[in-house]
Amino acid sequence: MTIRISVLTAAVLASFGPLAAQDQAHLEIDSPFGSYVAEDFPFFSQTLDAREFGKVTQPTNLTPRGIIVKLGHDYYGCFDPDLLRWSLIWKANEKGEYLTMDGMAPGSYRFPNRKAPAGQESLPKPIGKPVYSTPALPGWCVGERPSNLDPRDRGNSDEAEISMGPIPSSIGRFSGIRTTDKGVVLEYEVGGFTIREQLKKVGVTDRILRVLEVTGESETSIWASSGIGSHHPDFPDWQELTEAGSMSITLWDGRKLALNIQAENTPPKNSESLSIPSIPSPLIWKDKVTSSIQSSASTSAFVFDDIAAPVPNPWKRNVRFSGFDFFSDGRAALCTFDGDVWIASGLQEGSTEVVWNRFASGLHEPKTLCIVEDEIFISDRNGIVHLQDTDLNGEADWYENFSNVVAQTAETREFAMDMVAIEGGGFYLAKGGQVGSTRGKLNGTIVKVSPDGRSYEVTATGLRQPYIGYDSNSGILTSSDQQGHWKPATPIYRIEEGKYYGFQPAKFKDKAVHPAPIAPPEVWIPHFINQSGASQVWMNGPAKMGSLNDGLVHIGYNRPEIFKVFLDEGHQQGAVFPVLSGFPSGVLKGRINPIDGRLYLCGFEIWGTSGDRITGLFRVRPTGETSWIPRRIHASQRGVLLQFDQELSPELAADLGRYSVDRWNYEQTHNYGSGNFKLNGEPGQESIPVASAQLSKDRKTLFLGLVDMLPSHTLRITYRLPSPDATQVDSAYLTIHSLQELDLIEEGFATNEVDLSWDPSITSSGVIIEPTAELGKEIALRYGCIACHATGDNSQPVPAPPVAASAEGAAQIAVGPAWIGLWRSHRTFTDGSFVKSVDETYLRESILDPPRRVAEGFETEKTGVGMPSYLGVLKDHEIDSIILYIKSLAKKR
Repeated sequence: MTIRISVLTAAVLASFGPLAAQDQAHLEIDSPFGSYVAEDFPFFSQTLDAREFGKVTQPTNLTPRGIIVKLGHDYYGCFDPDLLRWSLIWKANEKGEYLTMDGMAPGSYRFPNRKAPAGQESLPKPIGKPVYSTPALPGWCVGERPSNLDPRDRGNSDEAEISMGPIPSSIGRFSGIRTTDKGVVLEYEVGGFTIREQLKKVGVTDRILRVLEVTGESETSIWASSGIGSHHPDFPDWQELTEAGSMSITLWDGRKLALNIQAENTPPKNSESLSIPSIPSPLIWKDKVTSSIQSSASTSAFVFDDIAAPVPNPWKRNVRFSGFDFFSDGRAALCTFDGDVWIASGLQEGSTEVVWNRFASGLHEPKTLCIVEDEIFISDRNGIVHLQDTDLNGEADWYENFSNVVAQTAETREFAMDMVAIEGGGFYLAKGGQVGSTRGKLNGTIVKVSPDGRSYEVTATGLRQPYIGYDSNSGILTSSDQQGHWKPATPIYRIEEGKYYGFQPAKFKDKAVHPAPIAPPEVWIPHFINQSGASQVWMNGPAKMGSLNDGLVHIGYNRPEIFKVFLDEGHQQGAVFPVLSGFPSGVLKGRINPIDGRLYLCGFEIWGTSGDRITGLFRVRPTGETSWIPRRIHASQRGVLLQFDQELSPELAADLGRYSVDRWNYEQTHNYGSGNFKLNGEPGQESIPVASAQLSKDRKTLFLGLVDMLPSHTLRITYRLPSPDATQVDSAYLTIHSLQELDLIEEGFATNEVDLSWDPSITSSGVIIEPTAELGKEIALRYGCIACHATGDNSQPVPAPPVAASAEGAAQIAVGPAWIGLWRSHRTFTDGSFVKSVDETYLRESILDPPRRVAEGFETEKTGVGMPSYLGVLKDHEIDSIILYIKSLAKKR
């Protein structure tokens, strides 16, 4: 069966209305999608909050990592792979309702902007009648006498946090989930035994049978928890197992529990089959789905092609791409936030359509996927899962637990954010650090998982929502983070072992203690440029990406965009340069296709982006048009070096009016984000005079001599390219922690001399003029600014909203936003981004590079007029004066 794709936007889904807190997995609403829980699949992984459910009185019965198995006849069982216990078995209510669709992925499945609140309260909760439960203690013990103690190391977690990861492997270890022709089989190790277990509903009563196949040898007994004990409501009763064989444990609410053991190859007692199925499940998703690839015209140096997702599909599944990777033959495996994995064929450049096969399901909010030697490893809240197709029918049937040693809480924000495969084996995992209730062992860390998956080491701490990138050639690990408490802007870190990066959750404001000095980033990206950082991609190996080759690309999420990152060799600082924006959905992850060498990106909507689509998959490619992306950006004691791949014009390069430079610092405190501060600590930013500009002998490298170079968190260079073939205005953003001398002769210049004798007449009016609001008003009149921007002066009326109907029915359009009340106001832009409070940074950008962010309602196609750049037209003191004038109009509305 072949299905053609139509693009479904977030706007369409928004029309469905608010989602009730207890919408069930099977509840039918006016939606193109089926239930969050795949009806055709026998299990799904999910957090289960049974702390206040029915007769379950144990306050600790919360399962952060749960495997919910469908038993049939409206019965469900939740297995805890950390503690190897059945935390709950229950029956749905009379309406068939069994689970509230709370949590991050379930709650947003049909409504992509419905985020679960932080903490551990808004979690999926069972509905119906409890049949069997256990407290949050190990489901198995090893030794002569069972213990009702939790043997796990608590680490740095809070006393009330119950999730500390799996029990020690000396007791037991979860092996994986096998889908068979007769249902789900769970496999795990206890002591020296290997156990395969299947839960079965028996008869018409609430009787549940745990069928176990035990193989191997052990020198000691093992004990199975058999439910809430009769002597103490918080501790389980135990059943001893001393030998291998097939056996069953009968679970029955309110009655004595029985252990039935039979030797191998003997008939089952009471005609009850104790056999464990071993034949892999037959093909579930037989249909293929095809989607189109929409290619972009070659209008700039880089463009992206839009690859449609497999929606609609025969199973009515929503598709929200959260991670992907490529096989060696160019096929891709993509995971969705809702637990599915798809295989895509035909992604290579030149193809016009993609063929999709659904490969796996039931995963727990996966956000990243790696392919190692053509094997799929996926990171979700349950750990790292190795997906295997043992019968080669095109679908996974063995969900192997490669590693669950990294603890995972039920906190809705503590995702396994990102994962990269390490050269030589193992993985780096990035863990979310936000805490709304209790702190877990590994919140906000980057950990290194061993090649066998059995151990880990903490590499870095103090991160909020890190996304990472790994260079297999050099071994360098990078990470971005999200602006927030102790994170004044978007950072790019070069991660070093043992370093602490400063984040402390808002919950601990009054008792936050930094355990070590806060390590600085290589680069701070201003919040108005990159409001939400995502992954990084090292452009080496098979990359065929033109001027991005051998570099580092950073992915921005809120305003979907990619940046080139420049890291100084030997110095902890660097720069970023915007490359390509306009993606119609948020982007989170990127990979290089080994066949066509292009950069592919994917992402989905939940945290808010300027894109209008739920999800997207894109191919970024060079077009052959001239690229003016710098090859290198480097700060030194006397100025900044910019290197390009093309020759520059000496005459244009010498025109200092083509350049504008300013700088500012941030305050790294518990406050959420930071304003901009001058180097002396005053609010705002300061202009830096450009004293000289010179070209290298090959005319490809530009050096700007800057007066009074000093370390700063952000140094912004805005420039009109000194080439007759380029007309655009670009900006580069540098972070400078230290300043070294740069030998220009070694860089290809004719001389090492730099003229730093600033002549104010070149960039000013012949003398240094103090900016004032009065001068700003005069300049606004001189250049006609008030023709487009209402000021309230000279009896000028305040314009109506951007578009309003006149009495005659014609549209009355204000050409530009009013300046009255603009200062410190909220401003929303056409790309979906916004500023909470208009300040000097935004106003200066609007004057020098106005097309970058256009206020809603003032698009050129609506007004018929676009604001030009005043770079090289207005001098620094004139720009500062206009800003002061706008500031003076703040209270006139």
